[in-house]
Amino acid sequence: MRKSYRLSIVTFAALSLAGCGIFFPTAKDRAAKQTPGFQNGYSDGCASASAQGTNYRGDKVRDDAAYQSDKHYRAGWASGFANCRTPSQTDPARPDAGPVPDNNPGSHPY
Repeated sequence: MRKSYRLSIVTFAALSLAGCGIFFPTAKDRAAKQTPGFQNGYSDGCASASAQGTNYRGDKVRDDAAYQSDKHYRAGWASGFANCRTPSQTDPARPDAGPVPDNNPGSHPY
């Protein structure tokens, strides 16, 4: 009994400390977000997500050369694309979950 109690406390402490590494970025991660490459990538990724919501061809706004060569640009583009997507883009099962609220819920033919 005492051994399993001790094991559960150690496991809980290890998981708690591991969570800190996930939720709190390091100084290196914060500095990377301040680079021009990350900021340009974030802007382009956000523009791509916005264009995808309005343009059904899904044109991407992306500097392919920078995307291939600059890890900060690539990380910024992915972050901007993920953060700027609307709920209807992330959950295809909910086509009514767009940025404009539905004033007549339940009245759709689908």
